[in-house]
Amino acid sequence: MKKNTEDKEVKGSDKGKEEELGMGEPEEKPVSTTKWVGFVGGLSVFLLMLFSNSPEGLSLAGWRTAAVAVLMATWWVTEVLPISGTALLPLVLFPILGIADIDASAAPYADPMIYLFLGGFIIAIAMQRWDLHRRIALNIISFIGSRPRNIIAGFIVSAAFMSMWVSNTAATMMMLPIGLSVIQLTKTGVQDAAKRQQNRNFAVALMLAIAYAANVGGLGTVIGTPTNALMIAFVNDAYGMEITFAQWMGLGLPVVVLGLPIIFYTLTSLVFPVRMKTLPGGRAYIDDEMQRLGAISRPEKYVGGVFVLVAILWMTRPLLEPLLPGLSDASIAIFGALILFLIPVDLSKSQFIMRWKDAEKIPWGVLILFGGGLSLAGAIQRTGLAEWVGGYFEVLGGWPVILAILVIALIIIMFTELASNSATAAAFLPVIGSVAIGIGQDPLLFAVPITMVASCAFMLPVATPPNAIVYGSGVMDIPQMTRAGLVLNLFFAILITLLTYFLFTLFLGIDIGVVPEGLSMLVN
Repeated sequence: MKKNTEDKEVKGSDKGKEEELGMGEPEEKPVSTTKWVGFVGGLSVFLLMLFSNSPEGLSLAGWRTAAVAVLMATWWVTEVLPISGTALLPLVLFPILGIADIDASAAPYADPMIYLFLGGFIIAIAMQRWDLHRRIALNIISFIGSRPRNIIAGFIVSAAFMSMWVSNTAATMMMLPIGLSVIQLTKTGVQDAAKRQQNRNFAVALMLAIAYAANVGGLGTVIGTPTNALMIAFVNDAYGMEITFAQWMGLGLPVVVLGLPIIFYTLTSLVFPVRMKTLPGGRAYIDDEMQRLGAISRPEKYVGGVFVLVAILWMTRPLLEPLLPGLSDASIAIFGALILFLIPVDLSKSQFIMRWKDAEKIPWGVLILFGGGLSLAGAIQRTGLAEWVGGYFEVLGGWPVILAILVIALIIIMFTELASNSATAAAFLPVIGSVAIGIGQDPLLFAVPITMVASCAFMLPVATPPNAIVYGSGVMDIPQMTRAGLVLNLFFAILITLLTYFLFTLFLGIDIGVVPEGLSMLVN
């Protein structure tokens, strides 16, 4: 009975929280033709490459790594296996094919960045267990206002802010039911054709705003989306370059701050003009939801305090290094997570802020995907495959740097429309890094923008989990998402290119046309 009482004190059922985190059991579906084609096609090309001679200038290990990369990329795109399942292939194939031993193949699955995400996930689950995330979102929406355009702006800011600290999937799942309830308010009363069109525009703009803001908000911090940490871990492993949590915020926040108004303008003025003056019951609904939450609880205060403490430590770590030279962003995240298991809510019931039962809901698949991407990227780098592929892109050396960045950004965005952004980053980062060095540029000059644009695919439901979630609401169709997404893809490719060239180069100390000392020997 004691256990049941504790469970009831948690706001919402465990099943509800799993759904909110986007980690419930997937619905079983028949195997699609796409999966069969991906399975047979990917395996056939893989075997064909294994039993053919390696090209001139590429080692046998490099050629076999290319075969594994093709197999993994094909299976990632077609989802023959769960994406995280495909990420386990290096553990089996690399030792068998002589690419790397099991120790080298498995080491990336325990990269420090994975523990940064592990700690971040535990803190996010604590926020969701006690509904702190919902309180934050509703307060932001309430503060911005209840006019239709203001409501959309409020949802954009809320989704983006939440996505900086929890997964974009969880942020979208949390905002979706609130958004759908607001949309229901537009369906009251007698409506003519013009009114119905305005309501449709508002509904579509609101749903897409949630997804797009969650995608972009994830760029604001290292833990916002796995691609950020994947890139940081890659450049550290491959080139010995360190980017701290605070430094990444210096890169990501300008994209978020400038990108959110672009999303708002594109959706509410350009593609789906929202001209409604009032939303019946809009303010009342938000106020009612806030009243339902009640006064802020002690557990919410504790979680909020730990969250703020961890964020401050992340941002001030460079100042603390003289006193604590071994301190890292990952250890700070785990420190915050451990505190949550120690803070009591009710000692008489042995109830604490976090239980391991809650932590079991961590999206372990994301961590495995992260490790698999790093393992593949490491092999591509070690075997010389990256330099070999990079040699075919030497033509970019004759282009203006800003144009080369833009073209690569557009290619990555379009590729990500059909594949996981983490998988895209894992496949392209080693190649793009070698391309940069091969044409006499700092690898960060290309690595940072392609990492960011990999999270900026807005056209198709399959591009990102937030896109798929809002599409599943039934509020919009694919042509509507494509219309808005195409415009935003172009806007964000240009925005990130310009920020890279004029701001990131200054912030990271990148000299255009100069390979950092120590990497020049890698120039072909």
